[in-house]
Amino acid sequence: MVRPAAPSDAPSIARVHVESWRTTYDGLLPDDHLAALDVADYAGRWERSLSSPFARGAVFVAEQAGEVVGFASGGPERDGDPRYEGELYAIYLLREFQGRGVGRTLVRATAAAQAERRLTSIVVWVLRDNAGARGFYERLGGVYLRERQLDLGADGRLDVPEVAYLWADTRSTLLVPR
Repeated sequence: MVRPAAPSDAPSIARVHVESWRTTYDGLLPDDHLAALDVADYAGRWERSLSSPFARGAVFVAEQAGEVVGFASGGPERDGDPRYEGELYAIYLLREFQGRGVGRTLVRATAAAQAERRLTSIVVWVLRDNAGARGFYERLGGVYLRERQLDLGADGRLDVPEVAYLWADTRSTLLVPR
């Protein structure tokens, strides 16, 4: 089941966020960076975000047997690029729930929420070397757009390449059942 997230979901979202980073980015990001991720820190961030009256986007959670197993968030684009209006900010699933259609359902819920706000072109950024995620976005109809460097380190020492996928019209791609 996919539903809009509530502030009370913050600890569960944080757990999924950290666990999925550690499994998804193992071998793509330094071990010490992944080990330093803190669930309590992420829970605080998600609590603030989900409680903010100024939130510009939407967050959805996927539940299985009453447990949050994934989440997605999206909203207005953040780059000032006129080629797209919306952005899928994040989507993360626990590894054991990947490949079951949960991610597709989360992306569609996020795209539908954006379409309601008239944001019908969406971009997502993904680590260039994350072949699994790139394949997922391509299967959903995302079209490769461009590459850039992402600075993940507070000290500027962790730059990784990421690529963007674009859905120019989510109404004809993401929101149409396949």
